[in-house]
Amino acid sequence: MDLIALRAYIAQYHPQAAARIASEIVATAELLALNPALGTALPKPGYRRLVIGGTVYILIYRSRGEDLEILEVFDARRRRPRTRI
Repeated sequence: MDLIALRAYIAQYHPQAAARIASEIVATAELLALNPALGTALPKPGYRRLVIGGTVYILIYRSRGEDLEILEVFDARRRRPRTRI
């Protein structure tokens, strides 16, 4: 995950909190890599979502064997996910 790009995106909306939120998103993604079933199952098989604690950001992801694919990170207050689930 590109931490610099993530911080830049978040800074558009939350400049003071961008570094903290980006680090929290990356830490959550690393946790998901070890525990992919933490998120809530979505209607599309294999797809899951997880609200990142202490933020308004949501990860949409899927587990493919031993790999975890982050499909989208979005601010739940601003829009719905682009991923068709």
